[in-house]
Amino acid sequence: MEEMMKQEAERFETETQALQEMLNENKDQLKEMREQVRSQKIWDRFLLCNGTPDPTVQSELNTFTSLSIDETKNSTSQDVSGCLDDVEQALDLINELEEVMTLDKQLEISEGHDKFKEGIESLQGLIETKVDNVTFNVMKTAEKFADPDSQNLLIEKESPRVKFSLWGNLAKNPRQKSFKLDTDEFQMEIPKSLANADVAVRLIHTSFDFLSPKCKSFFAQKKKTPAPSRAASVAPQQNEENKEEKPTTPAGEETAIENLDKVAENNENLAENQEKRPNTPSEADEIEDEDIVDLRAMSTVGGVMYLDLLKLPPQAKKVGNWVIQDITESELERIPNPTPEDEKEETEETKEGEESGGEAAITQLTKELTWPLLNMSFTVSSNAVFTEEPQLARWEDSQQCWRTDGFEDVNFDETNGTISFKSQFIGPICTFQDTYNNMPFQSWEIRPYGEGCVIFTLIAASVELEISIKENACCLNSPEDMELDGIRNKWLPAHILMQKLVAAGINVFPSEDADKYVSISVKDEELESSVYEQMALASSAFAFSWSRWNADCGEKRQIVRAAENLTTHPVDEDMWKNYSCEPRKSYVLKCTDDDDEMFDEKVEGTQFHPDIFHCLKEGASSKALEVLTNTSYTFVDNVSTWLFATKVLTFS
Repeated sequence: MEEMMKQEAERFETETQALQEMLNENKDQLKEMREQVRSQKIWDRFLLCNGTPDPTVQSELNTFTSLSIDETKNSTSQDVSGCLDDVEQALDLINELEEVMTLDKQLEISEGHDKFKEGIESLQGLIETKVDNVTFNVMKTAEKFADPDSQNLLIEKESPRVKFSLWGNLAKNPRQKSFKLDTDEFQMEIPKSLANADVAVRLIHTSFDFLSPKCKSFFAQKKKTPAPSRAASVAPQQNEENKEEKPTTPAGEETAIENLDKVAENNENLAENQEKRPNTPSEADEIEDEDIVDLRAMSTVGGVMYLDLLKLPPQAKKVGNWVIQDITESELERIPNPTPEDEKEETEETKEGEESGGEAAITQLTKELTWPLLNMSFTVSSNAVFTEEPQLARWEDSQQCWRTDGFEDVNFDETNGTISFKSQFIGPICTFQDTYNNMPFQSWEIRPYGEGCVIFTLIAASVELEISIKENACCLNSPEDMELDGIRNKWLPAHILMQKLVAAGINVFPSEDADKYVSISVKDEELESSVYEQMALASSAFAFSWSRWNADCGEKRQIVRAAENLTTHPVDEDMWKNYSCEPRKSYVLKCTDDDDEMFDEKVEGTQFHPDIFHCLKEGASSKALEVLTNTSYTFVDNVSTWLFATKVLTFS
């Protein structure tokens, strides 16, 4: 008996060591590949001669932004299309910096990242300066862009990531009660106080969000004492019971962490901002003001709409052969929002302002800040998926947060995707929905689909996803009944596809504090991470699926269904077997999902193993073993990225 126990212990040790060697080899190969990719990117950037600076070289970027700002401020001729081209160029440079930081983070390189973040901020400032300058230049010569029907200024342009619209009140027609733009079918009421005023309304709709990272609730609470109670997709999660040692993060999880850092809150610079986030009241357990949007629980969908009420500068007048232009105003002037009705005091100056038009109305707006509730409406993006009525919010710059107050009579027409409302607020607005409206998941499955490819199916609360995963790319196959033409059937890197899904309103990626918002079964973090790694290692020859027994089997245990599958067809139901995974023991369960009750018995004739990977190998065919041996480390990494990102074992 002692001899048998000794042999069993030796076998366990051998299998444990073999698995660890395989994981370490994959990790080393991944690191070497990423170093080569990083070196190649640096070289390719050095050879690139397209007129743009290398954003990683601070001197080049500083020179570029400084010269661009000076040129922009001195320019009076740039058109809107040219401005949007410059904006796209600046966005490309921002994305390039974020990609560099993501790759560096995977290689545990942080040198120079503070400068990169400063560069991103300067590029964001450059974008704002360019858009404001071209807006002002257009308004100075507004008559050139007058609509032939209404005689008012009207210009609408767009680029891949930005839509620009500008309406100006040139005609001052008191009979015109509203105006409508083609951009998002935006419509706004014109009140009497503005009908005779020199004002303009600008709408800029961006697919990106530069505002949310400024909000206090954008970041998760800091965890002072680490303990393995969740497998994290962004950072380790803390449990009520503390451990003395922090569990190590496996190689596969590191990849998922880096990819999800860019996805988690519909902002590509999330991971970098988290590293140096300030100590703010966001780290309190709850947000005291219920009107402030909790960005841990809610996500932006459809981009941000920047709405501005602007003062229309004096127009040029033709006198004989002369053109006279007032040049006393040199920059864009925004008209601030009115104060709440209960805080305003009517004065004689206000009454005088109401009786006069033009400049008097502007004086009224800028000094007394008053106009009534305005009827507004717009159509949400066609590629945005709303599984519930969207939540409308406005940006409060003084508090650096999104707020849901300030709107009345909000109505969402689901048929045509139109949101109508009344508000005195004119500024950035955005639509939100529950981040976790698709969690917990109902079921999931990952199965081989030919050589070097698997199909990952995730049935969530309101959507069913099917994703093809290969070595270096992924493709969304379904759902086909949703407006996802810009995403579906396109091969993309994993983190890019995840970003696009989140931006479209399909968020199936739990964040580090998701357990506050979703009811889940507590699982040991280290065990869960280990199972994900092993599933990825075996996914080229074995299918895996959700088991009904996993949720109630305990914190120190995972139960997953698996079956060998070397075809492109789904697994027959009678081929599935349940595998029990514990920290130092895995085995095939006699119990199946068809049984009425869970019973803990090992299948006769099978052995205990230290991990599920060797459990699978025990009953595998020679062909399956050959496939496992030839599986690419990049394929394993890509599969593990999706498993760690979705955390299907905990959130199903």
